[in-house]
Amino acid sequence: MNLVSELIIAKNSLVSATSSEEGESNRAFNEEIEYLESVTTNLHESVMKVRMVPIESVVQKFPRMIRDLQKKLDKKMDLYMYGEETELDRTVVDEIGDPLMHLLRNSADHGLETNEVRLERGKPEVGTIILNAYQDGNNVIIEVKDDGNGIDVEAVKAKAIERGTISPEQAELMSDKEIVDLLFMPSFSTAKQVTDVSGRGVGLDVVKSKIEALGGDVSVKTKLGEGSTFTIRLPLTLAIIQALMVEVGTEKYAIALGSIDTIEDIPASDIKFVQAKEVIQLRGNVIPLIRLSNVLDANSTKDPDENLVVVVVKKGDNLAGLVVDELIGQQEIVIKSLGKYINSSKIISGATILGNGEVALIVDTNVLL
Repeated sequence: MNLVSELIIAKNSLVSATSSEEGESNRAFNEEIEYLESVTTNLHESVMKVRMVPIESVVQKFPRMIRDLQKKLDKKMDLYMYGEETELDRTVVDEIGDPLMHLLRNSADHGLETNEVRLERGKPEVGTIILNAYQDGNNVIIEVKDDGNGIDVEAVKAKAIERGTISPEQAELMSDKEIVDLLFMPSFSTAKQVTDVSGRGVGLDVVKSKIEALGGDVSVKTKLGEGSTFTIRLPLTLAIIQALMVEVGTEKYAIALGSIDTIEDIPASDIKFVQAKEVIQLRGNVIPLIRLSNVLDANSTKDPDENLVVVVVKKGDNLAGLVVDELIGQQEIVIKSLGKYINSSKIISGATILGNGEVALIVDTNVLL
């Protein structure tokens, strides 16, 4: 894997060396570069295939776990699993078992109501939990869905105020989604009584931190009385990605191509303000603007009256517009870890070495959304 990474850095160096010279003698050299490019791409794809394993090896133990929980909790429930053949990088598959197990236990214990309550509500007596995995572009999505009670937003709000996590004033201004996200805070639980099924001293914060350590993210959608869906989004490969290179201030940054929706040229006069935050209207959508120069503490080189270069990024259904100074172009980059010394910045997910030897930082757009 590392050798392939080095090979791609070498190829990028050759590409930048040729682009600086012009002339007919360059043609043969360029043909060699193209050949090298196809070889490295094929080699990379083969190495990635070797590393890919189906998620089946992790999920095959879950049906038995659900049968055991059925007896323990005295609830009737069925587990349906789809997409077990979906493949993920071996390093991710090794780590994903615990978070999935916790989410399934959470659905069985907190999510599904007792048999009597389900019958009262006119639901089938047997509760349903669905584990679904599928590929979406450069990501693998794993959903854990139940048709239980859903999350009581008011109960979460009351608990958060009681614990002093938020003030009553803040609670009034928070959206339902922001309140549900409080469940991912350390040791936050709404359970009336602690059971050894989903309590175990492990909260959803552990699930979140483990998924984020793998470069993914977790979100939840819920409807009271109808159930909840936890969605885990994981990157397919952790080593080599296609990226858009951009310039902010005097520095170059990389944004993963998989998370980019469109690139827009926006006149400064089109910027509107909603709740004192900059937004733009694009094809019927109101999209919040995030100025990367502010986030990354870099001085923008653009004049305030000039048109803005906006890279519209997406995460699930959410969109945001990242304002950059210049676009450089698309490039295949090798992700190099920043190591444990510089892991305090969540916005930067790693670095890459460019063809001319410069280092460019990789911006994690999931954190900004």
